[in-house]
Amino acid sequence: MKDNWVKNSLGYESGIYIYQDKNMFNYSVDTILLGNFVTINRNVKKILEIGTNNAALSIFVSERSDKIIIDAVEIQKKAVEIAQVNVDINKKNNQIFLFNQDFNIFAKDHAKNQKPKYDSIICNPPFYKIDSKIKTGISEEMMIATHEFKLNIDQIFEGSSKIIEQKGYISLVIPPERLVDVFVSMRKYKFEPKRVKMIFPRENQRPNLALVEGRFQSGWGTIFEENIYLHPEDKNVHKYTDEVFEIYKPIKSKDK
Repeated sequence: MKDNWVKNSLGYESGIYIYQDKNMFNYSVDTILLGNFVTINRNVKKILEIGTNNAALSIFVSERSDKIIIDAVEIQKKAVEIAQVNVDINKKNNQIFLFNQDFNIFAKDHAKNQKPKYDSIICNPPFYKIDSKIKTGISEEMMIATHEFKLNIDQIFEGSSKIIEQKGYISLVIPPERLVDVFVSMRKYKFEPKRVKMIFPRENQRPNLALVEGRFQSGWGTIFEENIYLHPEDKNVHKYTDEVFEIYKPIKSKDK
């Protein structure tokens, strides 16, 4: 393995591990929360992950059910190299399939060739617009993962609308500041926001993440689910709450 690769546990007591490049995007709590927010039921058999990076999200979701197949698309070649190692060491080669490709091209080719559509699409997208302030010293790989240089919210929903089944699910984790952008883009491409869950660092603070699930060509109606608070209200306590600790490992699907 390369010197700048670090092996980490993926969640608590999960039995899964991934290598991460210290100079590239590394998974965080948003990956875990999205992984357990995604709807997994008897109708969800084929999933697409947009922008898989090191495959942490795909691997985590695959642990929830051994009946799902995941195609994972990633534009960065170096990230796909790490992702393939992670798929290999977790023995997911029969469940996760990697594609080193720009999602915009992938979606067009998939639709043009009339390949089977996806039951669910998942994405931890670049959070920030191109005009957002970029930290000094950040790598090009990190910029692509965090800012909309190669993929923006509108492109996610435009491409997804061409390759998803009717009433198929699409799930994202975003900053609350981008909620309006997501809702507008969803409606533009015939997705309807169905579930929203806000994530707060602590009870007395503003939310810093939002989980959103939409469905394609579905009826209107949005449910705001119970909030998640990552840490106790006391700022001197830096551990996760018991609730977060419980969801920091894959929640197995009960559907057969």
